[in-house]
Amino acid sequence: MRQKFVLIISLVFLVNSTKAQIFSALQNSNFSGVNLIYTNPAQVAMMTHKRSATVGVIGYDLTNDYFSLEAPFSLWKLITGGVDDKYRNPDGSIDWQKEWLKEDLNRNDINFNLSTEFRGPSYVNHYGRFVWGTATRTRSTLDINGLSTGAWSWGRQWLDSQKLESPLVIISDEFEAQANSYQELSAVLAAKVVDGERFKLGIGTTLKGILGLGSVNIKNNGIKFNGIGMDTVEVTSGYMEVAYTDNSILRQLFSGVLSGGLPRLSEIHGLGFGMDAGISMEFGNDMATGENEQHTFRDYKFKVAASVTDIGQIGYTNANDGFIIDGSNGFKMPLTTPEFANAVEQGSQAVLDHIIETARNEGVLKSNNKTTRVTLPSTVHLQVDYKVYTGFLIAAHWQQRFNWNQGDFQFASRNSLTVVPRFEHKWFEFALPVRYQANFDPWSFGGFLRLGPVFFGTDNMANMFRASKYSGMNLYMGITTLIK
Repeated sequence: MRQKFVLIISLVFLVNSTKAQIFSALQNSNFSGVNLIYTNPAQVAMMTHKRSATVGVIGYDLTNDYFSLEAPFSLWKLITGGVDDKYRNPDGSIDWQKEWLKEDLNRNDINFNLSTEFRGPSYVNHYGRFVWGTATRTRSTLDINGLSTGAWSWGRQWLDSQKLESPLVIISDEFEAQANSYQELSAVLAAKVVDGERFKLGIGTTLKGILGLGSVNIKNNGIKFNGIGMDTVEVTSGYMEVAYTDNSILRQLFSGVLSGGLPRLSEIHGLGFGMDAGISMEFGNDMATGENEQHTFRDYKFKVAASVTDIGQIGYTNANDGFIIDGSNGFKMPLTTPEFANAVEQGSQAVLDHIIETARNEGVLKSNNKTTRVTLPSTVHLQVDYKVYTGFLIAAHWQQRFNWNQGDFQFASRNSLTVVPRFEHKWFEFALPVRYQANFDPWSFGGFLRLGPVFFGTDNMANMFRASKYSGMNLYMGITTLIK
């Protein structure tokens, strides 16, 4: 029973589902077509091609600052199935060893982010100087900040049935957690306002209808959860605000990403509205002729683009449950009762329901079923691009989280600065993005390869091809077409 419970806890904290910029090289390429709208809709007005369509793009980003994996084989061998047989079980699966999972014993808390993004069918089309289009996207994220290292120690020792000599802090008073998933249905409108030989100017906006697939939000205000021995959790002081969508949380968070299409109507638990707006400028000597007409190389000398993305929010009403845990009078939750064991057997939702009901019966839980509003990950983008010589360019992309201070829960966004040197041609592109990201392991080195419409990229490639220390991973791939 204990093993199953720890598995449930692991799923809740490690499997729910983009803070970082997953698509660093793609978003700074002149041949990414309709993908440009996701950081600045004005840039599609500057496309040399008349149309662009995306068949599908998927990205994945995982980062933490406490755990690292030090396996005796490279990530590339794991992905390609080249792991030596001596590290496999008889059935061919990887024989994972607990010694490979390392901990940073100098830290007192754990920060974790898992993000996925699926860009579904999307299309933009030039009509004179105007561009119109439509797009779909599903985004999911899990963000944990300030989880006490005692939570991991307590769970591990509880699984091993060892006796704890003193209480361990499972959740500290600085703990916050959010897991949110939503889908966008977008309309794009952009225009090339100035189209001169030395200067071009484009503006654009994206209007989004938001379909909320699932939401879990926790804000802690001074409350502490302590593990006492193996069999009791104690709640002391402060209070914690919790809001979540009802039943099947994990399925709600991932259904849109896995299916790659619109969810069933029964899976939509929130509605909202969002928008992006941007401006793009290009400077050069003769941008109306020559290379630009060949649709092979962009002929500007310097480009500047600025935008604000994801202005808006999602509201969860009937599908939302909320409550406040008041720890001022103290509260103890036994983990050895038949009722708790029965909840573990039924799954994570039953465990959550049992904890809520027990806390309510003890008088430490207060209902708080007001409408939960989740603010979109509002971000300011500034992009510059310089052509060193024909085909070889260097871009810089700064993104800054913008907090509206509305008191709502906010979808995760991370500050970062990325430099992207690259060679680009209509049939081939290669880039080596270098990114500095606030929090976590700040520096990462990636790679990007495009062959015609097909591309593959990562923002932390440095250790992919050798056995090394991993504290996160980042991958994306897709197919985007450009049509004259």
